[in-house]
Amino acid sequence: MSDRAADLLGLTPGEDGWYVAEQAEPAIHGPGPVVHEQMWSIRVNGRTMARLAATTAALGIGAAAAVGSTLAQPIPTPLDAAIDRLTAAAAPDPASRTAVTAVANAAELVAASGLDHIAGGFTPFLTQATTMGCGRDLPLTTTVVTGAAGIPGPDRGIAGPAGTIRFQASPMVTGFPISAGLALAWVNLADGRSGIAELDDLTDFGTPALSKTVDTGPGTVAAAVWGTIDYPGQRCALTPALGVITVDANPETNPYAPPTTTDPNAPAPAPISPGPATPPPTSTPAPAPAPAPAPDQNQPPAPDNTAPQTGSGATTN
Repeated sequence: MSDRAADLLGLTPGEDGWYVAEQAEPAIHGPGPVVHEQMWSIRVNGRTMARLAATTAALGIGAAAAVGSTLAQPIPTPLDAAIDRLTAAAAPDPASRTAVTAVANAAELVAASGLDHIAGGFTPFLTQATTMGCGRDLPLTTTVVTGAAGIPGPDRGIAGPAGTIRFQASPMVTGFPISAGLALAWVNLADGRSGIAELDDLTDFGTPALSKTVDTGPGTVAAAVWGTIDYPGQRCALTPALGVITVDANPETNPYAPPTTTDPNAPAPAPISPGPATPPPTSTPAPAPAPAPAPDQNQPPAPDNTAPQTGSGATTN
């Protein structure tokens, strides 16, 4: 070690090649016992100082890396918070965890792709539910799941009010279900709203309708439906069906209409040619009926049918 480095570190070179750092602690006087001054010293040589310098540098790099990793943590988005809530709500049930994982993967994929509108209106799910234990083609069949974005106006049984989605399951099974245990997990990519609900709507006859209208709010919604449906003598078990549907913020407008241009330099559309002029139709009076023909004066008179008959067929008195 050079004397310049030792001087900067406050070390004093000793006679035996070691460097000494000394510091005196002042005595503390007070009402209690007197603490006498103490002297402490550190004896290091050049090799030890090199090791201390390397250790200090390593500690500094580690601290900087720890601070950098802390600062590099991304800020959670509303979608991240929604997925965390769904995961916590589905924790006790393995089937729910599987469905929530599928919803989270689809939502993150759509968000990363930057897609705003996937499909609106009446939309089948992207995947249908593989159904086991019932149906014509045992042991497997399918259940079609659809989502209908809400529209203004009266409820006609297909879609709910604006800002909602009506989810509907339609198994390929003949007959009426007697009970159902269908579940729904959904997340709105636009505002981070999410939830888990049951498809527990009933028909006018009190049987399961296998549907549910959910207030999701406007935005693109990823959802999954799974569970069981009971029919007389059989039970259907559904694997999660995954779908993505967009709820328009203003359903009175068409979100897929081509945008209107506002460029003042855009050429004006060509005028429509009116075509050749046609004269207006004229009314023609109907021809008068032809007069009845006059009777023919030279025509012989008609025979008199009242004259007595003669011959073999005549009757004599």
